[in-house]
Amino acid sequence: MSPFHRFQGWRILALIVIFMIYTLWFIGPGYFGQMTRIPGHISLQESGFYSGATAIDRLGQLEPSERKTKYLALIFDVPYMILQALVFEALIAFGMRHLKPKNPKWNLLFILPIGFLLIDFIEDSFIGLTLASGSEILGTIAGVMTALKFMIFIPAIIVSLIMGGGGLMTWFRNRA
Repeated sequence: MSPFHRFQGWRILALIVIFMIYTLWFIGPGYFGQMTRIPGHISLQESGFYSGATAIDRLGQLEPSERKTKYLALIFDVPYMILQALVFEALIAFGMRHLKPKNPKWNLLFILPIGFLLIDFIEDSFIGLTLASGSEILGTIAGVMTALKFMIFIPAIIVSLIMGGGGLMTWFRNRA
């Protein structure tokens, strides 16, 4: 049984509320939101994939205070990505508990959010290293990680929403 099954009842709701509050802060007045308001700045993550030269060019355009904000955005992205992965895992676990799939291979779905979390962390690390070093090689690795992140993020969110929705429908049906 997955440790994510501990998110039940009020715990899953509390996790979702905490995630929503942190998201609103992070993309609003928080550091990620501050980065989006820099005139003319295009976030690397918006590209989906980018070359090392693109990473160096975009990061090189940042003023010293904006570079500091970028580092802070990368640091404060860590709790965001952990919360997001936990929400995905909790929704998958919720669906598993209520849909009760017979085949244990369904448990492989828990790999998607963990994969997303690991790749997102690696991506942020290489963006930070690129910002610090100006290395095109590190920027290229960051670009590959950004592409991989989205290749895992999209299935992770779809699976978690389907499992959470399916679990919720089953829960309502069983309560009626």
